[in-house]
Amino acid sequence: MFRHYHLIKYLFNRELSEMYISIAIKNLALSMIGIFIPIYLYADLGYSLFKVAMFFLIYSISMMVTSLAVPKLTSRFSLKRGILLSMFLFIINIILLQSLHYHGMFYVPAMVWGVANSIYWISFHTDFVKNSDRRNRSQEVSLWYIMAFLGVLLGPIFGSIIITYLGFLTLFLVSILILLLSAVPLFMSPEMHEIVRFSYGDMFRKSNIKQTFFYIFYGIRVIVGNMAVPLFIFLVLGKYVEVGGIASIAALSSMMISLFVGRVARTEKRERKFFKYGAIFHSLGLFIFVFIKTFIHFVITNIYLSLSFVFVEIPHHSMMYSKAKKTSNPLGYICYREAAISLGRVLGILIIILTGSLLANIVISGIAVMIMAFL
Repeated sequence: MFRHYHLIKYLFNRELSEMYISIAIKNLALSMIGIFIPIYLYADLGYSLFKVAMFFLIYSISMMVTSLAVPKLTSRFSLKRGILLSMFLFIINIILLQSLHYHGMFYVPAMVWGVANSIYWISFHTDFVKNSDRRNRSQEVSLWYIMAFLGVLLGPIFGSIIITYLGFLTLFLVSILILLLSAVPLFMSPEMHEIVRFSYGDMFRKSNIKQTFFYIFYGIRVIVGNMAVPLFIFLVLGKYVEVGGIASIAALSSMMISLFVGRVARTEKRERKFFKYGAIFHSLGLFIFVFIKTFIHFVITNIYLSLSFVFVEIPHHSMMYSKAKKTSNPLGYICYREAAISLGRVLGILIIILTGSLLANIVISGIAVMIMAFL
């Protein structure tokens, strides 16, 4: 009878439940277009691989630079107003992406997207640090992932269907409407202000060097998911629906195992163990991309990557939140982390620009994830 008591308790934690609902709606909106942005630039607008990479390079640099400004923004307004601002910036970005049919200023939506992402994730992570429970944080993170994957499960397949039959303009309009809804749940509880100073010099302090390299390698893996993998799958298969279907199947497999990982990895020792072996197995999946050519191969490989990444992501975020909570300066730590991850994104894109190969970027990200397992 009380088997799912903890699950119900977390869902009815007012602040966390608002965040769960908000990220599910937000992910539904952005996953409808997010994985298709590199494909939109390449296939719909006819950009070269170099130009698509430049778009993501500007996006990554914008995220890194914005990390310095977010503390001032949240101290003046609040974390939740920061999230609300990011939603409006996401909407502006969607409008600007659609306008690229009429001009060549691709760097403008790239910058807006980077700023929006930086503000959102720094505000979200800091809010989560404040409201999560130390003893049950891994389970709370797993519920966040389940709600996020719910949006990701539905978004790509809906997005691919809308693109195929109604076009990108309709997809952008639907995404805008859903994004407007995603900020509403956050304002059902009091707002929080954070005042903090942050310097990029913090990234290279002797005591932070190991963590900085960890987050840089993590950032290389993140940009692979944002750009390299969806574009590589599209170049091989050539259909929006197949790319969306693969993403949705992968999200479903992740949802199925997220709660298990959160429930079992409840101690720091277990979290570290889960993370280490999850990273090793995940890196092997990235190496497999060298050999796969068919839809079934991509489905199986992406299910494997999604399942193994759950063992990386949930322990990683749980440990990160615990570490941020222990500091006297949670927002500063989150800003430092996001800046280091963005630096990793920049390096990942530079690999694509220098090699001219998406596959090389995927393989190098596999090496980066393998190194993370032992840091």
